[in-house]
Amino acid sequence: MALPLWMLTIWLALLGAVWGSFTSALCSRWPRGESIITGRSHCDRCGTQIAAYDLIPVISFLVLRGKCRTCRQKIGLSPIATELLAIVIAILPLAMLPQDEAVGLAIFAWILLPLILLDHRHLWLPDRLIMVLAVVGFLLGPLLNPDVTLIDRAIGLLAGFLSLEAIRHFYKRFRNIDGMGAGDPKLFGALGMWLGWQALPITLFTASAVGLLLILFSHRSKNLEQAAFPLGSYLGIGAYITALAPYQF
Repeated sequence: MALPLWMLTIWLALLGAVWGSFTSALCSRWPRGESIITGRSHCDRCGTQIAAYDLIPVISFLVLRGKCRTCRQKIGLSPIATELLAIVIAILPLAMLPQDEAVGLAIFAWILLPLILLDHRHLWLPDRLIMVLAVVGFLLGPLLNPDVTLIDRAIGLLAGFLSLEAIRHFYKRFRNIDGMGAGDPKLFGALGMWLGWQALPITLFTASAVGLLLILFSHRSKNLEQAAFPLGSYLGIGAYITALAPYQF
């Protein structure tokens, strides 16, 4: 039985805020080698451990006006921005997709979010997160699009990986430099497990368009030959837009 739209919206918003808070901590600690599960949140300025009541997503940031309770230094906008983003990407599909598919897209987007952020900030796509994305796609992919069969998804997994891996291999062979990270083909394959092979071309096209726009509006457009670009981030955004589009592939 479907939940009332208002109730599902509230649930997804709450879960999104919690997931966004976890994602913010993960993207901050993991690259520094800190524990994600056992480590305690602390102020980067004064080192004081943050109390549980100051870790309530969104609310704590607003109450404390974005400052540490102890040293009163600003903690930055990244945590609340990540929390709000996790909320938006979860509830937006409710306006465009049937309820089950909207929930599937919310889960898909939540797993993609740390991959997008880590690649954007550190040019790093952890294999463990890509594996989680692929496994959950195998289990819950039909929730996102019931018309895409398991065979379509399996082909998508192989086609996504092999296509970008071939480009990566030949580019390195002929230019003698790495033109693409090793994680990008793996991520594209995992996206194929969710979306099916039919959606891969439009996903890649959308990712390229997103990347081009972001590059043109950034300072890096002046040094394209020397710059490194987070293709994984663009692929993640492209996949979300593709899945959000109100038509089937």
